[in-house]
Amino acid sequence: MPHFADGAHQVVTPLLKNEELAKDTRLLRVFAPEMARMVAPGQFFMVRLPDCNDPLIGRAFAVYACDASQGWIEVVYLVKGKLTSELAKLPLGADVVVWGPLGNAFSTEPVEELIMVAGGIGQTPFLALAREALGQQSFGQTGRRNSYANHVHFCYGVRNREYFSGLTQFESLGVKLSLTTDDGSLGKARRVSEALSERLDQVSSSSCRVACCGPEPMMEAVAKIAAARDIPCEVSLETPMACGVGICFTCVAKVGSAQDWDYKRTCVEGPIFNAREVVW
Repeated sequence: MPHFADGAHQVVTPLLKNEELAKDTRLLRVFAPEMARMVAPGQFFMVRLPDCNDPLIGRAFAVYACDASQGWIEVVYLVKGKLTSELAKLPLGADVVVWGPLGNAFSTEPVEELIMVAGGIGQTPFLALAREALGQQSFGQTGRRNSYANHVHFCYGVRNREYFSGLTQFESLGVKLSLTTDDGSLGKARRVSEALSERLDQVSSSSCRVACCGPEPMMEAVAKIAAARDIPCEVSLETPMACGVGICFTCVAKVGSAQDWDYKRTCVEGPIFNAREVVW
């Protein structure tokens, strides 16, 4: 069994960016060249404040973007709770503790269309994934394939238009967007899972794969839609983590079948799982 934390690095490094992307949503960039060379879409980093015991533990953030040649990585976070509220106040040059990359990554099997589905802050892994899938960036030192999808479609839902982030970046890659909001302020007023169903009605089920991240009820709905159509679906679980390296067992999820399941640690055996194997 692979232990993805074995290759992780830890650094104390200054903030290069800490800027607002959308309502309560910020982008953090740090200099971490070893991590930038290793990370792949779907993996994550733990971030905490140095010399601080309140909050004591770090928070897990998916890689949003990186540049191995310049040595930086970016994560996007929602300002909610003590640690992220403190992060939002930090000036450029302030130190943070970062360790990673952690966990596994999205698959790279060739497919005609990759359909990404996100609710809320669940969009954060998908900019890197879209770049890799369309052959616009390579990731990791493990010989990962890139350019494995001819098309990428992104179903993205938030509460209202103020929470959308990165739309122009996705559009600049050639990603097609289906936007939904709870209040209809941008896109259609409906659940993002409905946008997925609509897109699946337009494509051949044998030529696409779904990647999903966001609130658990949304991911469960997406998993059921994909299963009903016999479409491969991967989910990135957002189980709360404390250590990120598999020691504390606080992030376990039920994986297997309803009759025969076991607990898997999201931080080292995930966070990416086959949606059919998650016991919701």
